[in-house]
Amino acid sequence: MELRLNEEMIAALRETPELPDNLRACIDDAHAESDAFVVTVDDDEQMALTELCEWYVRKDPETDELTKQGRIFDAIVQLVIDADLAQ
Repeated sequence: MELRLNEEMIAALRETPELPDNLRACIDDAHAESDAFVVTVDDDEQMALTELCEWYVRKDPETDELTKQGRIFDAIVQLVIDADLAQ
């Protein structure tokens, strides 16, 4: 599966200390295409990426809105879901 991530998403993933080596390799292998970075993942990596990102989807307790980081990781989860449904 190919995921089209923006620069902010790629940066957030690269800064994630829990990013496993297999996902780090996928992110490091991403290639720029137009306005996105194309990341190729297999089914296991897709599931691992989704689970990892879900850990970071958090809300601000005062506003009950997603934090900036939460919005980024939520957007990655949605991209994975959309790409999966498109297959």
